[in-house]
Amino acid sequence: MRKNKTKKILNLSVLLVLILAVYLRIFFIIYSEDKPKKDNCKKISFGFDEVFIEEITGLKFIRMDFGKFLMGSPEKEKGRKSDESPVSEVCISEFMISETEVRVKDFERFVFETNYKTTAEKKGFSFVYSPLTGKWEKKTAVNWKNPGFDQTKEHPVVHVSFFDALEFSKWLDSKYKKIRISLPTEHQWEYAAKKGLAVKTYGKKICEYSNCADLSAKEIFPGWKVSGCTDGHVFTSPVKSFNPDKNGLYDMSGNVWEWCNSEYKPYISRKNSRIYGKKRNVVIKGGSFYSKPEFLRPSAREHLSSGSKRAYDTGFRLIITGKNDLI
Repeated sequence: MRKNKTKKILNLSVLLVLILAVYLRIFFIIYSEDKPKKDNCKKISFGFDEVFIEEITGLKFIRMDFGKFLMGSPEKEKGRKSDESPVSEVCISEFMISETEVRVKDFERFVFETNYKTTAEKKGFSFVYSPLTGKWEKKTAVNWKNPGFDQTKEHPVVHVSFFDALEFSKWLDSKYKKIRISLPTEHQWEYAAKKGLAVKTYGKKICEYSNCADLSAKEIFPGWKVSGCTDGHVFTSPVKSFNPDKNGLYDMSGNVWEWCNSEYKPYISRKNSRIYGKKRNVVIKGGSFYSKPEFLRPSAREHLSSGSKRAYDTGFRLIITGKNDLI
């Protein structure tokens, strides 16, 4: 009897030690990220021009200079979530980012040359929001060619998974020797968005810069929380339909969520964990035509549980860095 009691006490002690270790680990991660560090940022410049026109797709890329920024959101920011903490100073090397999201015509060129089949095409379905049930549902036969609503070749491509976007970036990257074309990390994306922020994401002016959940969409989707203005589009809009930000970038808020090459963590980290073909929670940024105001903020974070997920409100844009850059 005494041996059994001793064994139970020992097991309980071990369990308590393990639980304490987990909590200490979480505390250490958050505390260490929030603790000021010595400024060891080094300027990394690749000698890019202000603008680069990619000759195959015609996509325009705009240079983002080296700099430091505060990633995440302060506690008083309206609409923030707990995963936007702690606010962390992050150092970003020079890169270029596409002026717009990748368009249907760009993806069409890629498919024509490679005969690529997207995840939605291979699986036979993608995800759409149902106004009848108020839930996301699988819908058969929808994909980038048949999104379920009217699109032109100037609209952003949708129903593409992270892996589809990654393959597109690899295809375009293979055309160049001295630069690297890829998907932006969450750090790079947020840096560009905050650097170019032109208007607050609450109020009527947001419809001048963003295709978001607006008053016209509420007529079809009465359950949506919307901005108090009308942007003229229920679903996606052609790129450049709205005013650019201060960088000259379009749709950094709204239109479609954009895939980032970053694994989602429930806290802000200075270190970025890229996705390398593994099943991970993948970060998406920027909000979409479906998004309420709080998701249109540069600091807002969302994620999908796998890189194979796809939906009618998700697309991507590209960046250019030095060939061996691993920001």
